[in-house]
Amino acid sequence: MPYTDNYQRDTYGVIDFWVRNNFEHGEFFDREISHHEMELARANQAMTQRMGKIFERTESKTGDIGLILAEAKSSTHEFHELLVHTMDKALHCEVIISTPTSLLDHMIREAEEAQKVFKLIETNAYVKPADATIHESNFWLRQMVDHLIFISHYVDASNYELHDQVRAMTRKFENLLLQAISLKTMIRRPRNEVSPILNNFNQMVIKETKALEAFKLELSELIKNCAAVTTAPPDLLEHIAREAHHLWRNLEDQVVL
Repeated sequence: MPYTDNYQRDTYGVIDFWVRNNFEHGEFFDREISHHEMELARANQAMTQRMGKIFERTESKTGDIGLILAEAKSSTHEFHELLVHTMDKALHCEVIISTPTSLLDHMIREAEEAQKVFKLIETNAYVKPADATIHESNFWLRQMVDHLIFISHYVDASNYELHDQVRAMTRKFENLLLQAISLKTMIRRPRNEVSPILNNFNQMVIKETKALEAFKLELSELIKNCAAVTTAPPDLLEHIAREAHHLWRNLEDQVVL
């Protein structure tokens, strides 16, 4: 699936982004389920196929948007429940998978965020720009830190220079996340304006996230050309680059989508 970094911010496009995310999570998860876990594999494949059909319609902008939204909500809820159930079993050593438990949690958080976005669409709710940017930074910066940790997990230990780059970027995004958490409680509601302090932070995040997106795409090309030793699933780097683009663009537009 080609990298898409500029989806239209209409209702079809927003649903497409979130359903596509869950679809790709399902594909990545399928790769790491043991052949002993046939029931889990079948359930995950059924949900992945269902979500694939939904985002095909959002991408082509065909079908009743209300019905598509309802299906997106339903499929996301079911996928979320499967992941939560699997994570609980993983924590009790009752399932054979090679997916890190922290990655299951990462996917669960994105499924939960998708449900929140679908609710915003459904209710036509307005989120103030300051609230939007604080929310986006707090949610997505944690996901960006996770991405860097997962990259380190998948990249072979022999890539010493690459691991140095990843460690440096991880530290940078950990600091940004801590600052986002601090600003969330320092700049309290009602947040009627994007203050200079918040605007300055947003610009820092935008700059660093654009650099992270570029890094992910560069690494994706290395992996595609078999020029970096890795066990990363196909298209993983494009998937997480798309999410980095989503973060900085939402901060520029001061929205939650």
